[in-house]
Amino acid sequence: MADEANTLLLERIRLGLWLVLIGVGLVFFGELMLNGATRPLIGTIQAANAVAVAVILRLLQRPARRTANLVAGFLALAITVVAAGAVGIVARDATTPVVLIVGLTLATSMLVPWTPWWQLLNVLVVVATAVWTVATIVATPPLFWLQYVGTIMPTLAGTVVIAYALQRQRDALAGAERERRAREIGLREANLRLETEIQEHRRTEDALRFAMRELDHRVKNTLATVQSVADQTLRAAVSLDEFGTAFSGRIQAMARIHSALALRRWQGLALDELIELVVGPYRNAADSVSVAGDGPFLGSDLARVLGMALHELATNAAKYGALSIKGGRLDISTRVDASSPPVLCIHWAERNGPLIVAPRRRGFGMKLIEEALAYEIGGSVDVRFARQGVCSDIQIPLPSALG
Repeated sequence: MADEANTLLLERIRLGLWLVLIGVGLVFFGELMLNGATRPLIGTIQAANAVAVAVILRLLQRPARRTANLVAGFLALAITVVAAGAVGIVARDATTPVVLIVGLTLATSMLVPWTPWWQLLNVLVVVATAVWTVATIVATPPLFWLQYVGTIMPTLAGTVVIAYALQRQRDALAGAERERRAREIGLREANLRLETEIQEHRRTEDALRFAMRELDHRVKNTLATVQSVADQTLRAAVSLDEFGTAFSGRIQAMARIHSALALRRWQGLALDELIELVVGPYRNAADSVSVAGDGPFLGSDLARVLGMALHELATNAAKYGALSIKGGRLDISTRVDASSPPVLCIHWAERNGPLIVAPRRRGFGMKLIEEALAYEIGGSVDVRFARQGVCSDIQIPLPSALG
């Protein structure tokens, strides 16, 4: 808003000076045509006036210099007023210069957005010039110049009033413009906020729909897995008590794995965290289970299948193996072979447990360990029932990013 007001002021001042320059030029050439070179001093004064106004007009280029522009414009106006009075004195004509400078005052008060104080200063310059011109030309009667100039005072005073009224009008318009712009800015900001809220709402809706689809997919998969586990456990169980214990343990293991994955938004689990989550509940002493080696981050599907396989090994160890008696030990070591693709190797070794023999039939737990790893994640497992305890080697191909 301030930049526009400064630009308007500069344009008005430059327009006024152009009109002054044109007027001085017309008077100069008119004097030259009417009287020729008989009064060279008048031509010299008018030429000097034109040069001064042209120089000041050339300097008025920067709207931001408001005060400097006002001073320069007023200086050009004052030079023109004094030059008109000087021409009147040389020509011995008091009427024409006074009429010219009064007309110039009226024109500038309407054209240039002066403040009332600047216009009052302009009036004082005009009055002083008029008094000087009349007093120099008319010697008698006494105070005649005061009576002469006094007739133009109402007009000059009116220019101050006009400047004051125009200033009030400009201030009112500026205030209205500021309010309008403030309302526009407020409406624009409100519109931007509304658009942002709409976009956020749409993103939230899209995320919610995606989450619902993902939840529906996972619930269906989980229910299918639970149904499969229940069917297979029921076929392998010899009694309802055995079924209840086995099924409950598997469902609890699934629940722990799913809860851990859900906390991490199904991005996956670290291997050491998965082992602690599945095998940890079966510790019978603080040092009964040891885990050593690399612990890469596993995706959610890989963590789910591997977790269930480790649960079956841990359950078997807690029922019949090293974790079923005090002093038994379970050592789990992990490493990642830097092949292409990389392969996760897990070695499961039980020791100091009761003597064991290989089972006569493969139960659901063994099928889950062998078949799930092979079919779902392309892994392989080798389970050996040594007399000192179960040993198992699991190999699982990993995505290259995990290796």
